[in-house]
Amino acid sequence: MSTIWPKGHPLLLWERGTIVRGFEPYKVVSAVGAIVLLAACGGGGSSSGGGLGTGALLVGVIAPFTGADAGLGPAYYAACLAAAPSINNNGGVGGRQVSCQKFDTRGEPADAVPAANAMIASNSNLMAVVGCTSDEAATVAPIIDRGHIPMFCMTGQTEFNKTTLKYFHRLVPADIYDAYAMVGSALYGPGHAPYKKAALVFGNDIGSQAFVAPATNAFTKLGGTIAINQPINLTPGTSYRTEVAAMLATHPDVILTEALGAAGTYLKEVKTQNGGQMIPFIGTSATIDPQWFQQVRDAIGVDDLIKYYAGVDLGYAFSGPAYDEFITNLNAAASTFADAPKYRQRGSPTVYNSKIKEIANGTSGATVVNTYKDGVAAIRAGKSIQFVGAGGQNSFDAYNNSAAGYIWVTYDNQGNEVKAGQMTPQQTATIAQAGGI
Repeated sequence: MSTIWPKGHPLLLWERGTIVRGFEPYKVVSAVGAIVLLAACGGGGSSSGGGLGTGALLVGVIAPFTGADAGLGPAYYAACLAAAPSINNNGGVGGRQVSCQKFDTRGEPADAVPAANAMIASNSNLMAVVGCTSDEAATVAPIIDRGHIPMFCMTGQTEFNKTTLKYFHRLVPADIYDAYAMVGSALYGPGHAPYKKAALVFGNDIGSQAFVAPATNAFTKLGGTIAINQPINLTPGTSYRTEVAAMLATHPDVILTEALGAAGTYLKEVKTQNGGQMIPFIGTSATIDPQWFQQVRDAIGVDDLIKYYAGVDLGYAFSGPAYDEFITNLNAAASTFADAPKYRQRGSPTVYNSKIKEIANGTSGATVVNTYKDGVAAIRAGKSIQFVGAGGQNSFDAYNNSAAGYIWVTYDNQGNEVKAGQMTPQQTATIAQAGGI
């Protein structure tokens, strides 16, 4: 991120730790190890707030904390808790402390709308929003935009590829690219012959279904066959006996899947009905998650999980001073949110919103900074800056979308992500062309 700030204007730094939709944990990049960092230019320690007012500031984390996709919200919340100390221990935002608050969408548009309205109406100190996943972004993003609050969403929906929402920023690629990476793993991935017959087993929620059409288009145009397209009900307690029987009857080579909360039950049923033998399965980046790993491991055993699972993820490098600070803060956040350490691997808003892209993308001659403290110091010294946080550099396009290259991954027996390979530019281009992009 990069710009020279006028005196009294706020600096916004987005520190992407390790998600996405997710662990990476999502990684918390599981969405993130990332969060909003703000400071007042020329007065980070000022009690007056440098023209920003007084009192605490709030980052709203709006995402599913209950429901079928309940694993998504904790990742973004953990990232926020890790970012807040970086701000508060270095002067705050113009002297104002930052805190994080959860707003549960349940992964349902009907529940997300009142949650978003209440978040904005009840918090005049709301400075930024993190979360807004594919489950609810279509309904909540316009609400947040009308409230003139910068948002950093983890939605992959295609409708945001060329969005007109001024305050919307996306840190993950569109779901079509996640789908293409899965197709790439099936056709070109290491350690196996190309899979030619795929079962699509995705939850019937909005976010999961977004992968189906692009995966189908790319896979079939490159010579593959869809054995069955099976949207599955994510209601707890579903046995999936009938669904698994129907899937197995089509004799697929591989299962492409995202069914958060149901994967363990479904895959256990696959193993049971298939005489104790698993079928290779490839998951989206959302399956790189500690809760998902535990559920599937407990269902089919760690040996089969390691042997038959493959996943896709964004190829971020997690190292350096920003990541070191992120890990320290994430571990310390355990006193507020006990599960926070699991996610170490995905002023006036109308003023600072316009500066986000400048700081992220960088400008000629900008000083690269990795921590909030260094960013404030550089600005006070009259320098322009580019912020490269815990997950590496962001680069926003004309529609405020930021993307990175995909890698193919597996797990080790402790649930740690292991890189298995990477899509080449030619493979990516071939799949994208087949998929219609």
